[in-house]
Amino acid sequence: DYLQQYKNLLVGNRLPNLRKKWDPLIPCRKDRYLTPEQLKQLVARSPRILKILDEMSENDKAKKKQLTLTVRQMLDEIGLARSLPVIRWLGICIQSTIKKICTGVYVNEASIENVKRKVGSHPVLYLPSHRSYSDFILMSYLCFTYDLEIPGIAAGMDFHGMVGMGNMLRKTGAFFMRRTFATDKLYWYVFKEYMHSLVTAYHTGIEFFIEGTRSRSCKALPPKIGLLSMALEPLFMGEVPDITIVPVSISYDRPLEEQLFVYELLGVPKPKESTMGLIRSVLTIEDRYGGMYFDFGDPISVKEYFGDSLNRFQHALEPAHVQNLTKNELALIFDLAHDVVSCQQRRIVINCFNLIAICYSYRMYLGQGTTFDQLCEGVIILSGLLRRQGAVVAVDPSRIRDVVKESLRIHCNILTIGRDEKIVLEKPRISLRDVNRVKFKAHALTEDTMKNTLPIFYLQIYVNPCLYWCSSVAITILCAQQLTAHGKRKTQLGKLKQSVEKLRLIFANEFVFYTVRDDRDFAKDLQLLKNYNILSDEDAQGQLSYHESHVTGYYLTTIAPFFCCYLQLLHVIDTKFPTKSFNEKELLATAQEYIEKCLMSHNTLTHPYCLSLDSLSIALGAFNNLGCVTKIKNSDLTVYTANTESIRETHRLLQSYCQLLPFNYLLDYTVASKL
Repeated sequence: DYLQQYKNLLVGNRLPNLRKKWDPLIPCRKDRYLTPEQLKQLVARSPRILKILDEMSENDKAKKKQLTLTVRQMLDEIGLARSLPVIRWLGICIQSTIKKICTGVYVNEASIENVKRKVGSHPVLYLPSHRSYSDFILMSYLCFTYDLEIPGIAAGMDFHGMVGMGNMLRKTGAFFMRRTFATDKLYWYVFKEYMHSLVTAYHTGIEFFIEGTRSRSCKALPPKIGLLSMALEPLFMGEVPDITIVPVSISYDRPLEEQLFVYELLGVPKPKESTMGLIRSVLTIEDRYGGMYFDFGDPISVKEYFGDSLNRFQHALEPAHVQNLTKNELALIFDLAHDVVSCQQRRIVINCFNLIAICYSYRMYLGQGTTFDQLCEGVIILSGLLRRQGAVVAVDPSRIRDVVKESLRIHCNILTIGRDEKIVLEKPRISLRDVNRVKFKAHALTEDTMKNTLPIFYLQIYVNPCLYWCSSVAITILCAQQLTAHGKRKTQLGKLKQSVEKLRLIFANEFVFYTVRDDRDFAKDLQLLKNYNILSDEDAQGQLSYHESHVTGYYLTTIAPFFCCYLQLLHVIDTKFPTKSFNEKELLATAQEYIEKCLMSHNTLTHPYCLSLDSLSIALGAFNNLGCVTKIKNSDLTVYTANTESIRETHRLLQSYCQLLPFNYLLDYTVASKL
């Protein structure tokens, strides 16, 4: 069992001695090691920065002096620092907190030892999954624990502005990045050169999140290649012989920001980060959060990954700092980025409550209650299905009753065991009296809607980590169902593949499908469904038969909310904005208002998760890519216009699939407001 490689730091004497001598393994050995201050000086004197200063000053010495001072201020804002006493003190705080709230910190020690054996000669990029603000702090803690040099960590300005905390994080290796800086030419060049110098001249390695932001929905996000392309540019320019990428998978039984996630997805404004707020939350935290899991993927040699596609000779005739990456090189980086996300997802640990959430949601779709025994049976079935696909599942079938009970104890705010061992979906106790309704990100939802919707959102964010394994298979099942509906029973392989490709294109960003991998994924899904006897070959000409199974319901449960979300958004665009342009905020507010009414009137093709602002926003991007809407940029404002014919064609397509999905549980949607 793969999980046997994980060791629990909270058991035995495995927690590190934070006063130990610090002699870490250096990921990229150098003849001379720069201090953080020397690194900033190197950036300030670099050819790239000197060139941009000359261009922007236009031979004005006073202007150049002021710009030089601005560069220095920018570097002070960006630059990392290093203080061993601060690192040790933060380690003490981390250990105290995890011992208080966690049942385990599980680390795949074999994976870390593998990384330590394979690094040392080239720059290293650590690319973790991102599900919690605590990810990068815990990464630093693990590096200290296992004597691996703490990397420079790309952090957002939210942390920079926290009094005391920003400076402390900087001293543990964080360097700071503004959220947007495309319009500030000088800042863009300074930050790019800082990244360049971290790769070519610094020794600690770099850590950043390839998904670009924390996933509030707890599912994979499409990769962003901005930082990755900056970090890999020296390889393409021939300035370093190779770069090593280490994907890191971080997963939680229960993320610390669980409640914050569901509120943000619904549009409730996020509280401003503050040092006092952080201290208060740490001191008052009483809930148990189960286990945390850390797994370092097999290091990737970027030079070997690109192979013959890496053509560095084309950049040999000019200095590196006056060149940019080509479109072909950016396409190579995009391929790599998708494979890194896939590497992360393959090693994300699927915990018991992820499977409980699918099982409970499935029975809700059928309009049925769930007993404890039925839940245990469902978890065993699901763990077997996902293991067969290659997932890492933290469920021991021989102890299933104890494992499920422990998981329900950790998540007692969502599901509990009631009378006669019936599983009860808990209703949240909330009050929006202290929330400024004007500051809602979109539509100001009513308190009743929040009470009815929050439990479903809680369930869905625990379903979502399984989407990497379930979404593609579920789409193939749904297409097979539709093609064999109305007594047809059989379909052609070619028709099935065509239908699957259409849906994968629509949901490419939602489920992080990559069109380059479509054929491979379809072949894999097809074989899996044949193994389950859901699909079977009828003849040598490619005819397939579809067979209904309880397995299909589990898979379809995972994707149903997203299909309905896209369907409802198309309806809103078609009916509310058929001729006039709209911006994203207007559309999201209108969509939430319409969906709220649909839920209260029991519209059977509406799911509470349709209110998710993340999915509504991703859907808008998908419709732009499909030509359903046209995106128009006017200076600071981006607006969209509807393409009616394409909107209605896509709506008809999704409606034909949504009608195959049961939504009987919505009959009980308004119960909470009457309690």
